[in-house]
Parts: sequence; C-alpha cells; structure tokens
Amino acid sequence: MEKLVYVFWRRGGQEPEQLRRTLLSDVRASLDSLGVARLQVNIADLAEREAGLRRMGRTEPLPDGLVSFWLTSAYRRGPAEKVLAEVFERMAGYSVVESTILTNRAHPPGAAERTWGYSQVALLHVPAHMSFELWRRVWLTQHTPVAIETQTNFRYVQNVVLQSLTDGAPPWRGIVEEAFPLEAMQNPHLYFDAVGDDAKLQANLTRMMESVGRFLEPDGTDLIRTSEYLLHAAAEPSL
Repeated sequence: MEKLVYVFWRRGGQEPEQLRRTLLSDVRASLDSLGVARLQVNIADLAEREAGLRRMGRTEPLPDGLVSFWLTSAYRRGPAEKVLAEVFERMAGYSVVESTILTNRAHPPGAAERTWGYSQVALLHVPAHMSFELWRRVWLTQHTPVAIETQTNFRYVQNVVLQSLTDGAPPWRGIVEEAFPLEAMQNPHLYFDAVGDDAKLQANLTRMMESVGRFLEPDGTDLIRTSEYLLHAAAEPSL
C-alpha cells in the first residue's frame, strides 16, 4: 500500500463550510467507490480562532488543507486525482512514507467525526545548505523526541515525501500532522505543556526553537491550522 497526500487550494468564493460538506459527502462517496483506504481530510476553517496569530510560510497563498488516502499503488491514482481536480482550484500531490509517532489515544474520533482540538499541518522545505539525507536524519532522529517532550500534541504523524505526483508541486520534502487542544492555538503555556509555569514555558520554547533551527530555515515551514476528519476506521498500532 502507498500513502498519497494532496495539498489543496480552494476555489475563489468557495467557503470552507461549503467545501467541508462537499468533501465529506460527494468526494468521500466517489473515493470510496474507487477503493481508497484510510481517507483523511484536513480543512483550514479556523480563521476566527487564528485571529491575531502570525501566518507562517514562504508559499503564497498558503494552502487550504489536504486530502490523504492509501492505494495499492500511486500508479492507480488517476481516477482519484480526477475526482479531486473537479473540486479544487489547485492541488499538489505527493507519495509519502508515513511514520506515526503519537497515536491519538486521548481523543480518538468516531468515523467522519471532527477530531477534538485542531490539527496543525506543517509542510517542510529542506535548507539549501543541507543534503536531503542529513536533513531527514536530523528531523526524524534528533527533533522527534523534542517535539514530543515540549508540546501537548496528542497525535503526531511524520510523512517523508518520496516523490511529487502533480506538475508544479512545491518542493516540500516533509509533511507533519500534529493534533493539539483547541485552546493551545492561542495559549503558549498550554501549547508548550507549561500551564502555570513561566520557567518551563521558556525552557520548552528555547529547546524547540534550537531543535527546529538545526534542520529548518526561519521561513522553511508552511504552516496551516485545520480541522481533521478521519473518514475510514483504521486499526491503531499497539506500538
């Protein structure tokens, strides 16, 4: 099986709520009929929650979400891509290797229910001065424990990009999915697992920034905050 991720930009005038209904009904039914597995939708529909927060990224405009699913082979992606292309203004497809670092055991959603909290999607660029192999090693082996130990993320998935599948796809090499409590979006003490403790907040923030600085440039992350919907029940790994 192969995991495919399609980052998308919605059409002008298409409201997030309208897009959500289309993705969770018509698009879901069409993709189901094609035999995709583990369908997931992330939609950037939290504008009122993001008020006052700094937008992060070098890509303009930032994407509006992603759709991911598994197929027996990316070779058979054509019909699914056609379904998605009819909905979005633009999309960028990738074949990825998924690594689930934290399984959502704290707030597991039902099928087609919105995941509790919010899902932060980070699209990563490799700095010009680093080889892909070194970058991947620093990200996956050195940064991973820092991301777990300094934050309140209760789901953490790393996707290493193997290849782009669509013309003109931005050169992202990593796609991160992290779920946080909704209040953490505006509360750094909660985000950095330091409620009521200023010293711990500063320590965790410093440790995180130092770790990120080892493998990402200051503008090396395109960040979008989304609502997550897992549309297929999937067996959770025990380890």
